Amino acid sequence: MAKQIDYQILLQEVVRTAKAGAEDAMGQPDAESRFTLLAYYDILDVVKTQAEIMEVPLSEIGLEDFNVDALLAAQADPKRQAA
Repeated sequence: MAKQIDYQILLQEVVRTAKAGAEDAMGQPDAESRFTLLAYYDILDVVKTQAEIMEVPLSEIGLEDFNVDALLAAQADPKRQAA
């Protein structure tokens, strides 16, 4: 059975990959990139929400300085960037 630290590393990698994918999709005017951005938003929003419910600091999963909600604004206006 995997140790808890293994799950933390797995979650950190999912967050890192989703953030990178979202940043790549931002600013792209095509519909496919906008749908991709929404998919990454969904992933990151679920992770953030569950972390908050479970009182896991966002710094432990790599979301401390990432504005997940800005992805929705970026999807609506591809010129915007998440911070």
